[in-house]
Amino acid sequence: MNQRDLDNIAHRIGLAAMEFAPGHRPTAAQTADAASILRGMLQTAETYGVTFADFDAVAHFARLAIQLVQSRDESR
Repeated sequence: MNQRDLDNIAHRIGLAAMEFAPGHRPTAAQTADAASILRGMLQTAETYGVTFADFDAVAHFARLAIQLVQSRDESR
């Protein structure tokens, strides 16, 4: 994973964060955690030849990562 990939993840997470209604927007910490989760998912998937384009073809993984972090925080 190179700097361009990391910049792409940060950009996508930022855009996805803005999709949430104001009352449900992720905090800065949640946004950072979501970016880390998405990065980890991509790094693991690269082992199997899966790319960001493959992720995009299936679902909105940036938004999914944010929802995952928000769900985690709600259950605490």
